[in-house]
Amino acid sequence: MISLSDLEDIFASGGKLSRRLPSYENRPDQLSMAEDVARCYNENRKGVIEAGTGIGKSYAYLAVALLNAQENSDEKTVIATSNVALQQQLINKDLPTLESALDLDIPYALLLGRNRYVCVSKMLNAVSGFRNREAKLFEEAETAEDKIYSWFRSTETGIMEELENKLLRTSFAANIRSDKDTCLKQRCPHIGKCFYYNAIQKAKNSRLIVTNHALLFIDSYIRAAGDEGFDESVIIPPYNRLIIDECHNIDKSATEFFSLSLSEERVRESYRKLFSITYKNKNNMHLADIITTYKKEITADDARAFNVNLTQFTSEVCIYLKTLVSARDRQLFVSECLVTDTQENFDAVRKGEAAQLLITLDEILKAFRFFLQGLDKNCSDEDEIYINLASGILGEYEEYHDVLLSFYNHGTDDSTVCYYKFRPDEEGVTMCVSPVSIAGRMNDFIFSKLDTVVCTSATVKTGKNFNYFLKQVGLGSGSELVTGFYPSPFDYARNAMLLFPVRGNFMRFDAQQKDSYAEYLAHMIEDCVNASGGSALVLFTSKDMMERVYALVKDNIEMPLLIQKTGTSTNLLRKKFLTEKNSILFGLRSFWEGIDVPGDALRLLIITQLPFPHIQDCIMRARSQLLMKEEKSPFLYISVPEMLITLKQGLGRLIRSESDRGVVIIADGRTSRYIEAIRNCLPPYYIPDEEALDVSSFAGKIENFLF
Repeated sequence: MISLSDLEDIFASGGKLSRRLPSYENRPDQLSMAEDVARCYNENRKGVIEAGTGIGKSYAYLAVALLNAQENSDEKTVIATSNVALQQQLINKDLPTLESALDLDIPYALLLGRNRYVCVSKMLNAVSGFRNREAKLFEEAETAEDKIYSWFRSTETGIMEELENKLLRTSFAANIRSDKDTCLKQRCPHIGKCFYYNAIQKAKNSRLIVTNHALLFIDSYIRAAGDEGFDESVIIPPYNRLIIDECHNIDKSATEFFSLSLSEERVRESYRKLFSITYKNKNNMHLADIITTYKKEITADDARAFNVNLTQFTSEVCIYLKTLVSARDRQLFVSECLVTDTQENFDAVRKGEAAQLLITLDEILKAFRFFLQGLDKNCSDEDEIYINLASGILGEYEEYHDVLLSFYNHGTDDSTVCYYKFRPDEEGVTMCVSPVSIAGRMNDFIFSKLDTVVCTSATVKTGKNFNYFLKQVGLGSGSELVTGFYPSPFDYARNAMLLFPVRGNFMRFDAQQKDSYAEYLAHMIEDCVNASGGSALVLFTSKDMMERVYALVKDNIEMPLLIQKTGTSTNLLRKKFLTEKNSILFGLRSFWEGIDVPGDALRLLIITQLPFPHIQDCIMRARSQLLMKEEKSPFLYISVPEMLITLKQGLGRLIRSESDRGVVIIADGRTSRYIEAIRNCLPPYYIPDEEALDVSSFAGKIENFLF
């Protein structure tokens, strides 16, 4: 039992944290949040807690997890986050600090999915092909291979996200990732140095395990599929307490995890992989030899028929995918559309072709399963690699079958949505199948199985309650649910001014008037960044709009002007923004959350458009259709809550400490229409002359407030 006095001794003035950290400030709400978390532990309850910037939520829940681990050595707590930076902060900073302050020695570990780690065997095999590697290693690294190998020699974790993005995107990096299909497990000569297995072993011996949302979903899915309880070790060791930080992201990330897809790129890659493991060259076969050696009943005709069917399927499905979305649909929908939206009626025109593809694929799967059945018994290490690879490829074709079958039966199941994704500059179309809601799966797979689940974030509430989040993720409500809301302790009324247009020459965002809106934004941005002296972050929801505005202002702003481009490392761009004095950064969605820019490096934050969900988002549309059947407004029940959560994330970039000071502008003229709902979600910003905010006065107000 975690007592209130234990928590007070940690968080109170003169307590353990204040004695350990000279800069520590007692915050009553931090203690209250810790009490909420402790209640979830003590009473085996579920909880949802919003804690604003500056509360110190990670310390609040980590302290409880550590105290519980001290009292119950047989229990484990898993802490799942969506952000790599937060995972590193928890492991490298917060947990060591708390352990020291509490004079505890509780083992903890970071555990991610296998393919997040470099494979030692693959790395060393790749390096052996390079000449004079040791001589070149610590000279100036000119190639990606040099840089990656240098990192490999120094890394303690083997987590490949430690590399910068441009290195991660190389084919060399892709080829050295750990994966289950090629892993020899205990028979690998490098098993003692394996980063993944060492992380697994460390997690088994730990009582706190930090991981990401993706591994949480994978582990829970495998448990559910195999009817395994949480008292068994799957990927994550057995555990009974779960804390989900950054929980506002779990609907999106879980929906993505449970989605299926079929694309020309994926099909061709599956085909290539299968034949690359079947034939090393014309005269040397691997998988084919293994199959015929162990299964004498397979004839040359069987192999020939399989080959013909697979080649036929690959060709036909790729042609099919190229023709699913017409030029007219591409202009109308831009990037995605429901199967029912396309110019050609799927049931009347395309369903028959899908049926033929399913017939061919059924034959392929039947033969594929028969070929592989029983091959893994008494086989050699080398043979097992090829069998595992083939089994993984079989799973890919089974997913393609599920996608085609879902499209063939579309409209018969309200729980899934079938839609197309496409790029304007490419012919190919991706067929996608996603759950309309992940609430049932989250409850069945995770929430109902664990003693304690605590969901926390700085942005969970939409308005005055947690109802939207609770319905999204299936956490439920009622007397058994522990809830807490702790606003930021920072003095927003004194240090943060909020401006939005009510009068003057302003515009409401309109997708049909992009040129005019870009010109309006360009004029406002030029005036306002000049008034702030730079140090401005300008957040966009659209790459197209960002590039339009950038083209209009780039020659008129004398301060350093940065823009997020495709493939640009968010971390490197942030560092450049911090180091280039008075710079201005144009950023997209990845800058709306998880980016910390403290102090005078950020004085002005401009939100160019209220971040409503994209009108063509097919999952949102499917959810909207279900609401309309219930005679409920999708706009009020989905669009507004989603907008508020994203807006809160964006605005949270400005004030990151007690001494930070700055101005927020929400440039979209629609803001005044939703200002009551927005204010219910935000800290108490200073808003001057709310009923008479004139765009032409913004520059003067900014200058007066900041200087």
